[in-house]
Amino acid sequence: MSAINGKLDAKFGAINRNSTRGLASTITMPLGHRFGAQFDGLYQHGFSTNIYGVGTHFFARDPGKGLIGLAFSGMTSQKFTDVIVGMEGEYYFKKVTLGAVAGWDNYDSHVATTFPGLVNHQNFVAARVYAAIYPMDDLMVRLEYQSRFNHNFCVAHVEWQTPMNGVAVFADGGVGDDGYAHLMGGVRVYFGGSKPLKDRHRKDTIPNIGSTFIGPNSAGSTDVGGSPAGTKLPDPT
Repeated sequence: MSAINGKLDAKFGAINRNSTRGLASTITMPLGHRFGAQFDGLYQHGFSTNIYGVGTHFFARDPGKGLIGLAFSGMTSQKFTDVIVGMEGEYYFKKVTLGAVAGWDNYDSHVATTFPGLVNHQNFVAARVYAAIYPMDDLMVRLEYQSRFNHNFCVAHVEWQTPMNGVAVFADGGVGDDGYAHLMGGVRVYFGGSKPLKDRHRKDTIPNIGSTFIGPNSAGSTDVGGSPAGTKLPDPT
């Protein structure tokens, strides 16, 4: 990475049939030839609450081989606080990136939640394992497994960089335990010169933890109208 770069996301979708919308941003800067730092920001509105998040990454990367680093994420709202501290890594093949993130997650909910036991258990392991496939240099299909709140999730993400310089569109869908489901779509704008999408992912920004992890903004801190902890979301009528 040779220069400061970044990206800005705007997205809209539904989580367990409840609409949500949000913004996410990153700024990445070089710290010498092989090292870098990234700072994340997040705002999301869903389930009648405003959610704010920040994140920090410190990493070493060789664009021809891979990346390893430390990562931190924190989110808060009137309903919860959620903090993740961990490690992340990627290995690059010609058309495939293999990646993983794993860390300690401290979660504190102030309301009844979607998932059984979540109010009573505040410390978890948060983990993502994924494969990002590039059929073309400007098209990525990412398939991943996540573990959050002692629950399992499968997520698929598609991103295409349009002919407009630095402008990409994306769609994201996931399913998980206890009937969890989400579907999102949005626009992503990259800053930092003209280059293929694959190079942006391997030479510039890395994933924003707050917007890539299944989190309390999407699953874990849903007020269920005073019902006991562990009650699932009711189907809208």
